[in-house]
Amino acid sequence: MDLPPTAGVVWYAVGRFYEARDGRQLDLGYFAHLGGMAPLFHGPPGEATAHFTFRSEPFTVQTLQNGDLELSLDATGRFTLYLNREPCGDFSNPDTFSRGEPIATFERFSTVVGTAVGPLASNLFSAALRSSADFTFGGRTWNLASLVPQGITQFGTASTTALPPPHGYKAMKAFVGSAMALGARRP
Repeated sequence: MDLPPTAGVVWYAVGRFYEARDGRQLDLGYFAHLGGMAPLFHGPPGEATAHFTFRSEPFTVQTLQNGDLELSLDATGRFTLYLNREPCGDFSNPDTFSRGEPIATFERFSTVVGTAVGPLASNLFSAALRSSADFTFGGRTWNLASLVPQGITQFGTASTTALPPPHGYKAMKAFVGSAMALGARRP
């Protein structure tokens, strides 16, 4: 497999943030691009046809104000990527995003800082690759350790407009994220 250049874009994620009734949050979604793998969808692109999904562990969020900017501080935590040989993602049922084969787990290095103003919010975080497994897809064997051995840095954009949440949640918002491979650490 060809490796992306240092800081090369390795994925585009499409997802939702969910806030549970107890205030904890999670994010989940699917990939519109993942390191040159194809085809990523079994049919027209969307969550229901995506072969690769992700889901975070629940995390807590603190908010603070700075003038008209609202800042969120998301706790560190883990998220897992899944291969869904039979895609079944459905944003009204968050559990559908973690039904596939786990292929990699990442852990955010530090607190995620997000900023919201008006209809949009942004965030930036880095995450280390903690585990990965070989998998076969599209007639090739892949392992995300070859693609992002050190992990990723992702920039995200989210809507501040709430969507109707599924049962058990009090809020849901859409987001997209673009991730780049982290470079090797210097000695």
